[in-house]
This record gives sequence, C-alpha cells and structure tokens, in this order.
Amino acid sequence: MSETSHVTTFEGIRENTDGRVQEVTVEVLDAGKGAGARRYAANVRFEGGGNDIVGNPAATLDEALSDMSAHLE
Repeated sequence: MSETSHVTTFEGIRENTDGRVQEVTVEVLDAGKGAGARRYAANVRFEGGGNDIVGNPAATLDEALSDMSAHLE
C-alpha cells in the first residue's frame, strides 16, 4: 500500500429535489500530518443511485468539506 488514511464514516438521510428520502454516507479521510496540502478528503455515497462524489484533497478539513458541498449544489 502506498497511501493510507484514517476514515471516519457518517450515515444520514436527505430529501431529494423530488421529495424522496435518500440514505447518504459521508466518508472523511485523514492521511495524517505528513500529507500536508493533501491531508483531508471527503466522499459522499448515495444509496439507491445517484452520482457519488469523490472530493479533492485539501490541507484542512473545512476545505475538504467545502469542496464536497460545492459538488452537491
């Protein structure tokens, strides 16, 4: 393995634009202090279809979550 990350998983639900409830899984990856500007990333997976989102690496957790959020809009 050339890269490893600590992964924290959150599961929840959201309402689609058509009013249906959809299960959502958010994964926050932390590659550690040595990863510098590529320390954090956030991914979103949608149960029952939908385009999964693989976020871009970022130096801070706030930046990683903001990147993921921008893909949801």
